[in-house]
Amino acid sequence: MNKIWLRKMIWSYIPLFLVVFSFLVFFFLQAMVEQNRKNAKESNEVFAAQLLQSVEVSLKTVDHMVIRELLNNKLLASYYEESDSSNVVLSYEVLKRVNELKQEVSLIDSFYLYRYSDGTIFSGSMQNKLDQFEDREFARSMSGMSARPNWTNIRRYQEFSFQNPRQVISVVHEVPVNSGTQGLFVINIDISSFRATVSSLYNESSTFVNIFDRQGNPIYADNLQQDRKVMASLKSSYTGWSIESGMNSGLLASSTSAFSSVWFAVGVLVFICGLVLIIYITRANYKPLEELVVKLNHTLFSSGGSAVSLAADEFAFIESAINNFAAQSKLAEREFIKAAVLKRKNAFSIMIYGDHEQRDAAEASPFEGLSLPTYHALKAVVIEVDNPEQTFFTYSGRDRSLFKFVISSVVNEMVQQRGMAVWLEWTSPTHLTGILFVDEQQDLTPIYESIIDWVAKNLKFTVTIGVGRSSSSLEKVRLSYEEACSLLHFKAVLGTNRIIRYTDAQNQQQKDAHEHLRTIHEISTAFRLADEGWRKLFRTFFDDIRADKPTKAEIVKLMNYMLAHLELHLSSSSREEYQMIRQALEEARQKMESFDTLDEMSEALYVTLDASVKKLQEVRESRHHYHMLQDVKEYIEREYANPDLSLDYLSEKFSISAKYLSRLFKESFGENFLDSLMSIRIGIAKELLLQNQHSVQEVGEKVGYSNAATFRRVFRKVEGVSPQDYRSRSHH
Repeated sequence: MNKIWLRKMIWSYIPLFLVVFSFLVFFFLQAMVEQNRKNAKESNEVFAAQLLQSVEVSLKTVDHMVIRELLNNKLLASYYEESDSSNVVLSYEVLKRVNELKQEVSLIDSFYLYRYSDGTIFSGSMQNKLDQFEDREFARSMSGMSARPNWTNIRRYQEFSFQNPRQVISVVHEVPVNSGTQGLFVINIDISSFRATVSSLYNESSTFVNIFDRQGNPIYADNLQQDRKVMASLKSSYTGWSIESGMNSGLLASSTSAFSSVWFAVGVLVFICGLVLIIYITRANYKPLEELVVKLNHTLFSSGGSAVSLAADEFAFIESAINNFAAQSKLAEREFIKAAVLKRKNAFSIMIYGDHEQRDAAEASPFEGLSLPTYHALKAVVIEVDNPEQTFFTYSGRDRSLFKFVISSVVNEMVQQRGMAVWLEWTSPTHLTGILFVDEQQDLTPIYESIIDWVAKNLKFTVTIGVGRSSSSLEKVRLSYEEACSLLHFKAVLGTNRIIRYTDAQNQQQKDAHEHLRTIHEISTAFRLADEGWRKLFRTFFDDIRADKPTKAEIVKLMNYMLAHLELHLSSSSREEYQMIRQALEEARQKMESFDTLDEMSEALYVTLDASVKKLQEVRESRHHYHMLQDVKEYIEREYANPDLSLDYLSEKFSISAKYLSRLFKESFGENFLDSLMSIRIGIAKELLLQNQHSVQEVGEKVGYSNAATFRRVFRKVEGVSPQDYRSRSHH
């Protein structure tokens, strides 16, 4: 077998090792270079600060010396107080003292005194007027300046026109120091001397320094290349000059080259050790995998085959072996689950249908191998969906399956919360049967009520629970189940969305069967005659049925008998009436097939019969009511003055019910009886009031209102004014 997995492990670790190793080398070198750069930058900053401080000290020495002489030397003060150049001795003494200053400070290259009183310029080699002095422009620019810099920028200086200009930096002081009204004292330092002084302060081979004046002109330039690496840059607060410094190229590389040979040796050693260690660890880790391959080879191919015949490498061999094991495990698991479900269903079926009574005694118990909970008693309950045709079966098969799963889960959870166990199975499309394992005698009503409440609140239908009586053994659960199923037949009279126990469904016979039949006969007779008494008989009949608590099958039998009896009684009527009633009874039979409770069926049947009897009355009465209403109308117009005229009075007069007369009157004339009578009476009263022969009370009595107040109220209601106002307004 090719050890591909071993080679894969080695070749997968080596690139990782090389990447890590290279990264560490780069990181080390980078860190070392950065540290050197940091150290070099810090050193340059310190060096630049020290160099700048040395330059400032040298310049301050010259500056302070000049100020001291101006303050303390009386010769200089006397010279500036003179107004002409005739005092040769004083000029000599001043020159002598200034030359002594030049000897004391070697940086001083030249000087001159500018006296405002006579415009004289005095230097060591000449004394002349300002206009004839070569540096006159600078002197004029400095005289009267309010804010002079301590030292000037680099500039060109010459005393005589025949001399070559030199680059100098100058310090200028007013005389006297506080006011500056007498003249200027100018000290010049040659740039070459300044540069020589600066150059002596550092090693030019390793470090470069550049000094620039306030305008950026180089006073001291060691390296002005564009690619120079400036590592420190400072500005003097005394002169305003800028100084920059850095290391000459090649120094940083040379500083790190010392470590290269040592680091290379260490790197090679680490690389060799890491490579050897990777190979050693890989082989050590590969040994368990190799042993596993050998075991799998002996297990799967013990008959003489080998793993090489199935797989090109150990990894593919292990993959095939695992796939084989997984397939066999899944197959065994599915078979086990399937067998367990079938065994549980079989045991449940035996419990509720009692098949164990027919089993051979030599056969194994159907409950063997099942983990039955401990119990004191067993109780069967059947949960039935109410009105399934109108609610449950309106959903698709997939939705009904989901509802079944939800209800089963809820019931199982609620029972387990009470510390009990339950077996649940859907024994029909609308029946969920459960076997409760009860540890002790306890009230299970809260469980049943919580199930009913949950379904009613969360689903769009309700359930009714039939509860059988407890049994003491598995063999007797069948009796409890049969009792629970039979109790659900009493749902028609006891109602839905409730619990039904044996005590709720015990029959309390109050009437014999022939008494129910006699009531049906009385209902049929009253219905045929359209007598209002049929409604009372109808309600009494259903009250008696509720008291008797019959099963649903018995109720259906009584209802079919009543509908057949009604059809028989109406068969002798006219063809029109019989066809109408027969159609209504056929609709009632269709509604009766899907009823769930007695209340639903009685309400639906009552609505159908009530509508039928009304139509029957209309058919019978429509044949002569037109002529009768014309007679009634004429009688009202003739007898309007009768104070007793009313619907009841007319009902007795024309032998028709007052309620029916009122409806016919409204349908025929478009207004009810009272409005019609009131309109006739007020119309006659208006005519009598206009005649002005009778009082208001007499007019009211003549039109049928014996009470004058009633007449006034009715008149105002119709006309909007009182009778007296009507009469007065009409005469005016």
